[in-house]
Amino acid sequence: MFSSRFTRARRLAACTALAVSAGMLLATPASAGSPAPRPGVETDRSAAEQPLMPSTPTAAKTDARVAGTEGAALAGAGPRSDVDGDGLSDLVVRESDGTLSLVTQTDATEFLRTGGKDEFTKDIIPIGDQDLNGGRPEILTLSVLGSLEMFGDVSTTEVAQRRWTAIGGGFHVYNKVFSPGDVNGDRRADLMARAHTGELFVFLATGDRTSPFMGRVQVGSGWQVYDQIVGIGDNDGDGKGDVLTRTPAGDVSFHGSTGDALKPFKAPRSIGFGWDIYNQILPVDDQDGDGDTEIWARLKSGTMRAYGGSGTGSYDTRENISDSGAWAWVSQFGGAGNMPAHGKEEMLAIDKAGSLYWYYARNNGLLSLRQHLDTGWGGANITNVSSFDPNGEADLVEIWNGRLYVEGKDVGGGWNAFNLLAGPGDLNGDATGDLLARDRSGNLYLYPTTRTGTSFHARTLVSGGWQTYNWFFGAGDYTNDGRSDLLARTTTGTLYLFPGTGSRTAPFKGRIKLGEGFNAYTKLVGTGDLTGDGKGDFVAATPSGDLYRFDGGAAKSYFAPRVKIGYGYQAYNGLY
Repeated sequence: MFSSRFTRARRLAACTALAVSAGMLLATPASAGSPAPRPGVETDRSAAEQPLMPSTPTAAKTDARVAGTEGAALAGAGPRSDVDGDGLSDLVVRESDGTLSLVTQTDATEFLRTGGKDEFTKDIIPIGDQDLNGGRPEILTLSVLGSLEMFGDVSTTEVAQRRWTAIGGGFHVYNKVFSPGDVNGDRRADLMARAHTGELFVFLATGDRTSPFMGRVQVGSGWQVYDQIVGIGDNDGDGKGDVLTRTPAGDVSFHGSTGDALKPFKAPRSIGFGWDIYNQILPVDDQDGDGDTEIWARLKSGTMRAYGGSGTGSYDTRENISDSGAWAWVSQFGGAGNMPAHGKEEMLAIDKAGSLYWYYARNNGLLSLRQHLDTGWGGANITNVSSFDPNGEADLVEIWNGRLYVEGKDVGGGWNAFNLLAGPGDLNGDATGDLLARDRSGNLYLYPTTRTGTSFHARTLVSGGWQTYNWFFGAGDYTNDGRSDLLARTTTGTLYLFPGTGSRTAPFKGRIKLGEGFNAYTKLVGTGDLTGDGKGDFVAATPSGDLYRFDGGAAKSYFAPRVKIGYGYQAYNGLY
């Protein structure tokens, strides 16, 4: 299994070793010395600091509650991620370093994907007991390349007995994969997926471990208006799976179940607004024993709130269930409704003495304290791009002596023809990050990467006229469709958004004007997701060194108003 505990510092050391072997020891502008190991990230906590699954007081047993509980049990609407056998769903999470963990009320253990692919896990979908063999849950993992895998009978103790099933590839064509619970009454949770254009598909469960889902059937359209889709299980008392949706403006709707697998949801019913304060909304099934499902919602600060189900599709209680910032260490909760970020959630910086530093995202809108990686990088012509390969980590690209190096690997010559590079993510729809390069005549080219990220396919001309822009950058999705987008600033300071299409021959839609006056910033960096909601953000530094964050995916203007998150950045010659 790939683990992103193989830190950036170690990868830079490998880059240096490759450079030395190529005879570049005295010539390359990058350092020939091995950088010091990167200090631990926020996820390296002591056991005493590890947040555990909060317990919920048992609800009062009214006749209606008892009936609801019994109805849910008969329909198989039980916990979807009970990994410790106590009858309650637990948390399955991806930590900030890429590790998957199982979090219960008593312990947190690493989720070892025995037999799984060595690809970064982008999302996690708990689907409960599919083979009805005693309650142990099955859990799906979705890789960055679109591989969907199932791990059977997951528990915190019997690691060796987990069964692995490769469901198949190609799931990168969807921007959200989730489970609402059981939609057709066979006591098994089913699977759903939304296409980038808003079509909704269902994959009904079969109960067969070797082929756990039927082929897809379209059951809806127009779902592109939601930036979060949460499969919440049963919250209206019929034992079938329901769905909660949120728009970028923060409006929340309940989609009640019908029991018809071909038309599984009733018309959406508005149940709230102002939910844009949360970066991830996640299902936890029935935690208090009343037969209705609860949801949790994480504030951008990292504080967790619990909403108690009413049994009518709404929520009748709300309370904070964690200390401030306690859950910021989680990058992605299993079952959460957001489109998960991957590829780049960080920033590099080179100071005037040539020292290289690394900042990582803290999922609360802030960058970490800087981590010193290496010296000798003064004058290096580098770009920090969204991941080219299946490890999900940003890649360091450098042009030296006319040749292009990606993480130290020489991928070819002739690159002195280009004066600007950017790697905003997947631009041609194949799930791997791609490279944009502008030549000195203003022509912009797309270089798609291979699935391993070690080389490029033949380049495609995007268009000419890009000499109008003095900078372009990006990392992730700014338009709430799950596709990578690009930002470009003109020589007069106007900033434009180019929404991605996923097409190799025409990777961008027409440009959208965002605002003027961006020449006030000396440095603009696509950092990827800093706020933990899966949407791309960017930062901008003023000549005096103040650093501002612009949150992507806002409802009306694509970006929220700027927020100051630091100062002193005039110390750097470059931010990447």
